[in-house]
Amino acid sequence: MPYIIGCDIGTTNVKSVAFDTVSGTILASHSESYEMQHPRPDWSEQDPDEIFQAACKTLQTVVKKCEEHGDPTGISFSAAMHGVLALDKDGKQLTNLIIWADNRSADVATKLRASQVGKKIYNNNGTPIHAMTPVCKLLWMKKNEPETYRKTSKFVGVKEYIVYRLTGEFLVDYSIASATGMFNIRELQWDVYTLKKLGLKVEKLPKAVSPYHIVKLPKDNAAKLAEGIPLIMGASDGCLANLGSGAIKTGSMAVTIGTSAAVRICSAKPFSDPLMQTFCYVLDEKTYIVGGPSNNGAVIFEWLMNTFFPKEEYDAVFKEAEGIKPGSEGLLFYPYLLGERAPLWSSSVRGGFSGLDITHTRAHFARAVMEGILLNLYSIGKILMEMQEIDTIYANGGFARSATWVQMLSDVFGKTVKLNETVETGAVGAAMMGLKALGVVKSFSELEAFTQVGKEFNAKKDIHEKYDALAKKFIKGAQLVMAHAV
Repeated sequence: MPYIIGCDIGTTNVKSVAFDTVSGTILASHSESYEMQHPRPDWSEQDPDEIFQAACKTLQTVVKKCEEHGDPTGISFSAAMHGVLALDKDGKQLTNLIIWADNRSADVATKLRASQVGKKIYNNNGTPIHAMTPVCKLLWMKKNEPETYRKTSKFVGVKEYIVYRLTGEFLVDYSIASATGMFNIRELQWDVYTLKKLGLKVEKLPKAVSPYHIVKLPKDNAAKLAEGIPLIMGASDGCLANLGSGAIKTGSMAVTIGTSAAVRICSAKPFSDPLMQTFCYVLDEKTYIVGGPSNNGAVIFEWLMNTFFPKEEYDAVFKEAEGIKPGSEGLLFYPYLLGERAPLWSSSVRGGFSGLDITHTRAHFARAVMEGILLNLYSIGKILMEMQEIDTIYANGGFARSATWVQMLSDVFGKTVKLNETVETGAVGAAMMGLKALGVVKSFSELEAFTQVGKEFNAKKDIHEKYDALAKKFIKGAQLVMAHAV
């Protein structure tokens, strides 16, 4: 039975999943986790070699589990965005992998975002100016670690590092490149204007190639896999989550709520928001993913549980929250405990509760937190829904364990929500892209079996009207919170 592997390199783990190339059935999977390091306040790093070894182990394990089916038809990659790793001329690391959550360049980002140069960089490249963005990380490094900046032969992300370790080639797909803030999303090449402002030679960046680009595993490769297996570059995890969830049709939207969260739609054209609130990343040469990420997803509910319900089960707290009326009887929560990306793009903004009175109980707090996370995502979604009429939301992520929370998502947005049967949408999307790259299919429409939907939730009109009115109050309040950010 022919199979393809989708390898999803995430922030906390890498997971390889083997799919039957016809039915999309998962034949085997394996995950390996790794730690995040915080050597200084606001710094977030990872050991790239640890991630590489984890990726190799997942691939080896899945191939071993599928040995009765032979070698995989191909291995296609999904990876987290916004990472920066400096390598010397011998390919050895000069830094750890500086990941998306790193905030050391916050001051650089604030100044750049307010400048005309920053606005042009955003317009050219589609990535909002923020501490997460590699262009800001590199500006910080150039100023604060000039010797490292000078000695660096290649600046890469985690996927590029893994591909290099496996093949000896420095390659980056258009999708990951488009999340660096240095890649022109209209010309599909490194942006001349941005590199000039950075004082960065294009030779210090990997060669940008199509997400469908294939390179074959050489003999005696570091993963100890068979020579000649095709490696498909694939794309970024966010873009592939849209593909893997089925949300690449006009009128559909993807909402992912894991540790962090994101709202995304598909577009045939690049889009730059005049207010710089949204991103525009490349899925492939003809498809763009427009949306906004939030730092504050289910990690905020986890904070609530650890702080106020340390001995309670999640399901019990969800049940309590279900008993509170929509709107939490005036208690409103701004979930910016970790700063925020879209739509505020501020590393210093912080959250809180408003409307608190003596009648509120712990159940009100639980529901208000659930609502606050969704109202923040709705403030992103409203921007996207001005671009495109949306009728269906494809949802995935850890929040889906609570039917109450998913129904709340439907009611807040006023749209039908379809839950994906699998949470592995990044690996699914990578596998789908790999099958198209290999010529197994000509169109993603031939791979509907890969994007199966489980439960469906329909919005209650009267409740949506209440949430829509509450959202207006929330958005005004968020601006006041922003005004108090240091």
